[in-house]
Amino acid sequence: MPTGALSGVRIAIDARCLAHPGMGIHTYFSAAVQLLLAEGGDVTLLANFDIEEFVGDFPGAHWEAFGSRRDIIWDQFSVPSHLRQRSYHYYWAPANNGIPWRSIGSTRSICTTHDLIPLRLPRMYLRGEPGFAIPYFVWTLSGVLRSDVLITVSRSSAHDIRKLFRRTSLVISSALTLPSGTGQVGTSLYGLRGHDYLIYTGGMDSRKNVKNLLAGFALSRAKLPNLRLVIIGNRTELIQPLIDSLNLSDRVVLTGFVTDDEKVALLEGAKAMAYPSLYEGLGLPILEAFAVGVPVLTCRNSSLFEVAGDAAIYVEPLSPTSIAEGIVEIFNEGVADRLRSLGHRRLEVHATVVARQQLVNLFATNPSPQVSRRRWRKQFNSNHKTPIDG
Repeated sequence: MPTGALSGVRIAIDARCLAHPGMGIHTYFSAAVQLLLAEGGDVTLLANFDIEEFVGDFPGAHWEAFGSRRDIIWDQFSVPSHLRQRSYHYYWAPANNGIPWRSIGSTRSICTTHDLIPLRLPRMYLRGEPGFAIPYFVWTLSGVLRSDVLITVSRSSAHDIRKLFRRTSLVISSALTLPSGTGQVGTSLYGLRGHDYLIYTGGMDSRKNVKNLLAGFALSRAKLPNLRLVIIGNRTELIQPLIDSLNLSDRVVLTGFVTDDEKVALLEGAKAMAYPSLYEGLGLPILEAFAVGVPVLTCRNSSLFEVAGDAAIYVEPLSPTSIAEGIVEIFNEGVADRLRSLGHRRLEVHATVVARQQLVNLFATNPSPQVSRRRWRKQFNSNHKTPIDG
């Protein structure tokens, strides 16, 4: 019989993010499910796709595949019908979307809204994009306004939610797990042996600012002519024309998708990591770099300063010159040593053990069906207030 803090707690979780490997939410989801199972939770993973290749990844979890393949139909119609026919204590949507507007019966709903980036950068994401904008508004309004408990991953995101929706959220970092050394240093991969390199791991979304990173890297070659830039992730064909135009083909390494172990090995072998994003809900790659002793270059916006504090070189994200100057500075060995030490201290502020315990505590109480959802929601949120201002 299962034992642990969550023994007897029945939790259904939207598992659709598994269809998109390589993203930070995928890592967050996997770590969370493994944690809830380890604590004895009776976990059922819900999906609208063929689950056969994923079943073995989470021993002990149950699976339910059902409903429409169209995501917005699935979460707004298929999910509430499913939940009303089951007896879960909680239904959790951990990836921004998945909370229905319609009634789900006595099950308590929990939503993790990682950020409100499309609302903060509407020209980039919403203008002229009705195919994305309409579903985004539906799932965001459902998650923020209809969930019994709203989680977010940083005080910065909590402030955005409070400002835009007047809704208080519970801040639980998405850093539920961080890498440890693999011993397989990444310089043995992708022809990097004997070369110093800067690494980027944030993806190709335009918000990630990779084009300005490349322009800044090109300028930095005047002082660091032998430096390489390693870019991890899919869709790098989008930046190949810019790489060619900047004459960087022999200095930029595009890895494509890599396994978790390869990613950690490449991160360990790097001299520094660049993360000049325009906006982030948390900025998990920064903490991943700190965890393996890699200095970080980033920007003083959104949650990035909240995460990095005094342990990073800060640059202006829209200025290639500023990025170039930051790259040169972070490759000063004295600066790098100082940042490694400070980065280790930042891990104490953003301790994974704290985030893991907060998540377990969230699910640890079996809500009584005799207590109305409105009353339970009011009492829960009163007992779990998170100060986000000041």
